[in-house]
Amino acid sequence: MKKIPISAQPLPTFDLLNKIVTELGTTKLSFWPFLNATGTTVFPYGSGSDGLLVTMGSAIESVFDPHRHVSGIYSVANDGTAAGNAISSADSANYSFGDSTIDSPFSVGAWILMQEAVGTARSILSKYGSTAAAKEWDFRFGTNGKLVLELLDESVVGDASEIATSTGTALTPFIWQFVVATYDGGEDAPVINLYINATSVHDGTSVETNAYVAMEDLAAVLMIGMRDAAGTPAQVFQGRIALPFVTGKELTAANISAIYYLGQRLLGLRA
Repeated sequence: MKKIPISAQPLPTFDLLNKIVTELGTTKLSFWPFLNATGTTVFPYGSGSDGLLVTMGSAIESVFDPHRHVSGIYSVANDGTAAGNAISSADSANYSFGDSTIDSPFSVGAWILMQEAVGTARSILSKYGSTAAAKEWDFRFGTNGKLVLELLDESVVGDASEIATSTGTALTPFIWQFVVATYDGGEDAPVINLYINATSVHDGTSVETNAYVAMEDLAAVLMIGMRDAAGTPAQVFQGRIALPFVTGKELTAANISAIYYLGQRLLGLRA
């Protein structure tokens, strides 16, 4: 009997997704593998998820150019303009990691394919409402293409923040990359780590502005590929996004390496 080459065998999609969920943990888990390419609702995946939905500003098939990957999951595209096409999830305690006194650990990440040259700041995931005193956190890259995680404390006049900026490699346009930020929840001496393709690009430090105490549980929605939910999304990502997640766990380097490998297989980047 002729053997089918491994590269020609169908992928065990849900087994791979289950393994990602195992690495992400069950605390405040939100993971959206984009299993559908039509409609305006994206469902979460994984045991431990509270069923938090993502809502697309327009039908996926009409605006977001869904691409079906070899595993059957989709990536979605945005063109870098607001145009009312927000990708968001309603305010939930699952997306907040501070109570104005203490912070708790969390990690956030996604696969991204930048479709523009480096030079414009873009948000990857955020819980940041600029006009409603609702800033909590923003995972983005700056004009130099380097990753940034900003934590915000709105109880301080003029806002206080902890900002970690990559000390290593910048993002490379026009190729798929896996980006992750982790925070240990230690508001007095925070440790924030940033990763590209499971390689650390930051030394764990952050810069404090004003007297940061802790984030607060505020009312902004979670946004994917943009920030500022006040009717006009800002820093809108230009390119494709896949497998975004937020989890109430400080992922380890080993967790991130495992998720990176599994994501490569789901996106068709390796056999």
